[in-house]
Amino acid sequence: MPSYLFIDESGDPGEIASDGSNSTYYAELALGVNKDDFFGLLEHMINWRYIKGRFQEFKKLPGGKDLHRFLAPVIELHREGIVKCSGVYLDKGKYTGPYLKTTPDKESNPLRFRNFVHRQLLEFHFRNYPSSNNDIEVIFDRFEISKEAFINLEQYIQDNWNLPTFKYISHIDSVYCEALQLAGQLVNAIKDLKFGKANQELEELLMFLPIKDITDA
Repeated sequence: MPSYLFIDESGDPGEIASDGSNSTYYAELALGVNKDDFFGLLEHMINWRYIKGRFQEFKKLPGGKDLHRFLAPVIELHREGIVKCSGVYLDKGKYTGPYLKTTPDKESNPLRFRNFVHRQLLEFHFRNYPSSNNDIEVIFDRFEISKEAFINLEQYIQDNWNLPTFKYISHIDSVYCEALQLAGQLVNAIKDLKFGKANQELEELLMFLPIKDITDA
């Protein structure tokens, strides 16, 4: 069965800057759905746009009473196994893993850091939802990357024996992809939840979502 795995990020992969220009956190979310069930997810997103008269890109979850109304169908899709979500996050200031911070021996490498987090996310996701399906397309929200660097990313992921062999790895602009926009909304909610901007309702609603702290990865 063909399946899609949409991945988006919150924050940037750069080292914390003294001028405050970079985020102090980084988070990623994976949202998986198979081809036959994809249209149920799409229907929810399109219906919400119609009800609210909103046609620009969604970046954050709605607030107030709309929060539960929007998330409840997504949570139900997740409960039924139609949508499968996982998230990871880290506090850059406390991060002990590779590639983010400049050391006497090595420069910070945002590209390798991002790839490393991709790997952490994918391994966590497939521990939560084991799969022997080799007909999976991984779809990243598009970011600035050279052709050579993207080929290296593909190889880095495909060479990982802890993961399925993916049929395709691609990246597209979330502005024209509803599922990527939902992944973006959810990963921004993880950022709010873990870095002090979530109310109790959001905290309770996001309990359906497996989330891992990889600050000590």
